[in-house]
Amino acid sequence: LGAAVRLFAERGFDGASLREIEQAARVNRGVVTYHFGNKKELWKATVDFAFMPYLDELRSKAGLIRALDPKTRARFLIERFVRTSAERPYMNRIMIQENFSHSWLSDWIIRRFLLPSRQLNRTLGEGDAWLQRLESDPHARYALLGACNMVFSHQCEVKALFRQNVYSETFIRRHVDTVVNLFEPWLTTPKSRKTNSHV
Repeated sequence: LGAAVRLFAERGFDGASLREIEQAARVNRGVVTYHFGNKKELWKATVDFAFMPYLDELRSKAGLIRALDPKTRARFLIERFVRTSAERPYMNRIMIQENFSHSWLSDWIIRRFLLPSRQLNRTLGEGDAWLQRLESDPHARYALLGACNMVFSHQCEVKALFRQNVYSETFIRRHVDTVVNLFEPWLTTPKSRKTNSHV
């Protein structure tokens, strides 16, 4: 799965052959079909491998996340997504590969990951204005998601232009702060703004 996720992220479903995946994984020919049946089922298992740990982590911490105040919850969720994007940059690369055109692959990612993720966001921060906006406005959604994850898909460019390693802890912490500060106006609910204006 580790070899498959790298190749599918780099080349897309059509660009990565089973033989290339087996060679990258250093396993005997036929191992993939023995364990997964065919390339389509391997790809599905690979997407689960890539995406599900993020959802599982949020689900396991749902009670704690709901107990946070809205602004702290916003920072926590943004930080978790930034850190996941750094730890698993192939998530964004797979999304890009399979969204060039409509196909069963993009449909499968939407049904398997994006729709459950949207529902989870709604339950984690019910009433949070910024999460409502994220799930109702495509401009807001992709502005924030791109701000969180694009830098980790462009690590070679960042290294060449800024001489920085996007995977260093210092860079990741600064990136979290940058995204939170950039979207600060969204992260304060209308109720909080009203409260602050009276202080």
